[in-house]
Amino acid sequence: MIRVASRKDAKALYELESSVFSRDDFALSLSSFYYHIKHNELFVYESDGNVVAYILWLQRKNSYRLYSLCVQSEFRGEKIGQKLLSYSLERLKAKRYTLEVKTTNSVAITLYEKYAFYIQKRVVGFYKDSDAYVMCREESIKS
Repeated sequence: MIRVASRKDAKALYELESSVFSRDDFALSLSSFYYHIKHNELFVYESDGNVVAYILWLQRKNSYRLYSLCVQSEFRGEKIGQKLLSYSLERLKAKRYTLEVKTTNSVAITLYEKYAFYIQKRVVGFYKDSDAYVMCREESIKS
């Protein structure tokens, strides 16, 4: 089940983040999750009442930036990332969506391309251990 995150999810989100991104300089803190739940678009995926994945979008003036897509390791391969991406894109209304992804993360790049994201540019040294692609998706909003 996919739903909007609430404050009661913050600790579970932090634990998920810590297990998946334990070596990542960009890992979110518990207080960051409380902030994002209140101020941004954060959707969670539950399995048997447990948060096993999330997608976090930061709202900009006329666009959204995908900040993080996280799936618990034992649930990978079940298309949960695809479900979260599809669900959130159906609900967010913007002309432009952006994200950064490691140039070495071919699985994520393929997923984003499936949803009409394209590589706009390469940012050298964006991550500690990798360059990043900035990817974009642009569309017209139907009235």
